[in-house]
Amino acid sequence: MRPENVNPGNFQVIEVVYDNQEFSIAFGIWESRDRVLAMRWNGDNDTDAGYPKTFGHPMWFIISNELRIPILTSLIGLPFSDKERLLRVIGESIR
Repeated sequence: MRPENVNPGNFQVIEVVYDNQEFSIAFGIWESRDRVLAMRWNGDNDTDAGYPKTFGHPMWFIISNELRIPILTSLIGLPFSDKERLLRVIGESIR
């Protein structure tokens, strides 16, 4: 399942900063108030909900805010990461 299509009611994707087709990391809004980093395994195809999922619906795993900057900076320069999006999210995270 494409990470852009995983938008449960409690998490709104703002930026997908890493996506290698199998695994994704996104920055978004949790429960309409907190800006957080989240990750997920996307599944094998468009009909596979991947992991995590709840009652068959794809979800995101929220990462502790203490790990946000270290994870984001570790992605810079890696294949499948989006440097412009990463820098935008890092800038927003340190404000």
